[in-house]
Amino acid sequence: MSKRIIPNRADITSSCRAVTKPGLYSILPQVNRVESDLLGFEKVKVEVLVTPDMGADFIQYELVFEKENNIIINQKDEYEHFLFVLEGGVQVLIAEKEKMLEEGGFAYIPPDTNYNMKKNNNRKSRVLFTKKKYQPINSNKQPLLIMGSTNNIPKIVCDTYLEQHLIPYDDNISYDMAMNILHFEPGIYFSFVESHAMKHGLYMLDGGGIYWLNGDYHEVQKNDYIYMAPYCPQFFYATGWEKGSYILYKDVNRDYIDKLK
Repeated sequence: MSKRIIPNRADITSSCRAVTKPGLYSILPQVNRVESDLLGFEKVKVEVLVTPDMGADFIQYELVFEKENNIIINQKDEYEHFLFVLEGGVQVLIAEKEKMLEEGGFAYIPPDTNYNMKKNNNRKSRVLFTKKKYQPINSNKQPLLIMGSTNNIPKIVCDTYLEQHLIPYDDNISYDMAMNILHFEPGIYFSFVESHAMKHGLYMLDGGGIYWLNGDYHEVQKNDYIYMAPYCPQFFYATGWEKGSYILYKDVNRDYIDKLK
């Protein structure tokens, strides 16, 4: 039997790409995540990506369903939810509407909506799970259930890249969150450094690149997670030979005067 080689402490820490800068940003590669056991997610590996402890007003988890875990997760609370299938597939039943969400499938679930997520196949499946408190407005418009696939969402030109809007926030102010997928050809980069009031939760889907955050350069790759706080200066440059893409959360359509309350 061969012995397991344990790298020395210097080798472990020198190769670590995880970074946490409170009030600015955090980068959490897949290799640095620790699994959590959370109520309501029994028999599922939960990798916590961001929580209010980092200053976020939303949470994001990666839910990992192993091949043998044929289970049901039931959810209902006062929060709005967003599910995005990173790998494999899950069956969802939401407000009596049932749909199989394959890789690239997604669902926006309004507050106080009962739903369950069932994994009943022989595939490993991973789901990006987002939850946030909904900010109501003085309007008759209410956010509606959305279920779909990125295969059916058009790509529009935005700055130097292509973008898909999974939630139609541009023409419907009832939604207070956006989930967009940004696509970059190799060598493409933002035309300027962004700095804004919106918070971001970013999950790398494909490819890689360089993210410049508040003056620091970071190499990022598939399955990395980044949280960006308000006003953190940010810039992305897609590198390598493959197209790069990531799914991006941001808050939208609300007056920031509410923050004074």
